[in-house]
Amino acid sequence: MKKLLVGFLYLSFIFLAGCSEADDAGIKTSGDYESGELSEESGKIVDSFYDALTTYSSIDSTSGVEVTSGDTGVVVEYREVTVGGEVLYSQEVTPHPGQLTASEWSDLENYDFYLSLFESTQELPSGLFGEFYNKGYVDALSMINVHFHNGEENIMGAKVELFNSNDEVIYTAITDIFGNAYLFPSAGEFESVSKVEIRYEDQFISHEYSYSAESNLIDFNVVTANTHEDIIEIMFVIDTTGSMGDEITYLKAEVDSVISEVSSLNPNSTIKLALLFYRDQGDNYVTRYFDFTEDISAQKQALSNQTAQGGGNFPEAVATALDEAVNKSWSNANSTKLIFHVLDAPPHDNQESMSKFSNALEIASEKGIRIIPIASSGIDKYTEYLLRNEAMLTGGTYVFITNHSGIGGDHIEATVGETDVELLNTLLVRLITEYHTGEKWEIVPFNPDSEQ
Repeated sequence: MKKLLVGFLYLSFIFLAGCSEADDAGIKTSGDYESGELSEESGKIVDSFYDALTTYSSIDSTSGVEVTSGDTGVVVEYREVTVGGEVLYSQEVTPHPGQLTASEWSDLENYDFYLSLFESTQELPSGLFGEFYNKGYVDALSMINVHFHNGEENIMGAKVELFNSNDEVIYTAITDIFGNAYLFPSAGEFESVSKVEIRYEDQFISHEYSYSAESNLIDFNVVTANTHEDIIEIMFVIDTTGSMGDEITYLKAEVDSVISEVSSLNPNSTIKLALLFYRDQGDNYVTRYFDFTEDISAQKQALSNQTAQGGGNFPEAVATALDEAVNKSWSNANSTKLIFHVLDAPPHDNQESMSKFSNALEIASEKGIRIIPIASSGIDKYTEYLLRNEAMLTGGTYVFITNHSGIGGDHIEATVGETDVELLNTLLVRLITEYHTGEKWEIVPFNPDSEQ
């Protein structure tokens, strides 16, 4: 009985000391929650006094729990505890950035390779992607590249419209920092293509054009001023369902690092950041949004508070998230507009969902929003197909996390040409800088045997 009392007093000391240190760090402890309330920070249910064992603490090295503060915020690690015969375990670690690895592949720059994925083989009569294309949801098999420039200076922000013979607009895109706009008439439309029109400042050009795969590059050299503004609008659209749990903590650290680095590299630029998190119908939220702001610190805090829960089936509310994302408060300025879409699952495979998905891509193209999907562990080939189309149809590029870091579940091998493996945070900083300045960065390949 004496030993039991001593043990109880020791645990009480741990609990009180942990609460005190957690309070000093500005963190909620189990005492801040009602019984049975879900702690969003940890994803644990605080159900009894014994959950005090998972209270944040740094009293000794044997507790398995530590609280430290650093540049990326509070680092928290929980211990394992058994309550009523049930083992409750949660680990919430904010790791150092620069651990996840990824590669980038641009189907816009390797369009012939993309088309080869629809060629029949003995094993795959309709090609690797043929069966997905036949669903009829997205169509990127007929591309027209319009290049708009003033001599050697590429012009960003020109509105390019593709018309059919009935004088109806069938595709709209905005030229990017490289002066390129990509137009994609569908299989039922390309035969009726009649002209291309360009509007930019006081410039208006109407050009008669009939589509053919051999003449799908249209070049316009005009005398005009470049009005691209030094504004970067970035939105991270992130799947936070339970299946993302193997990587979400690392992703938060990487995104935090990217935001800091982009701000540092562009001290004179106006950087506006928005965050949109999504799960699925029936979860405690479908979307959660933090609007564009120049208060980067506030957005980084909002990011750090997110956890991966919910879901339960493979498809998620991708279409709803993208539909909301492209219709948020993007500016009308001639600015750099980017969506980084982080996910590991496709949209729901039904007509309503996929119509919303494809419509969101059209709106993004019309507004000059480049979508850059970041494929995480667990995606299948159908999801890869959709994400590569998501990138192409909006003038973006495809990013996929690889197995080289050893973090998270298995990542399927993307069906692409030769690529370099990079650290994810370095890759994203490179892409943001390239899309904003038009200057291509030298790729720094990942080297597991050296400090990056």
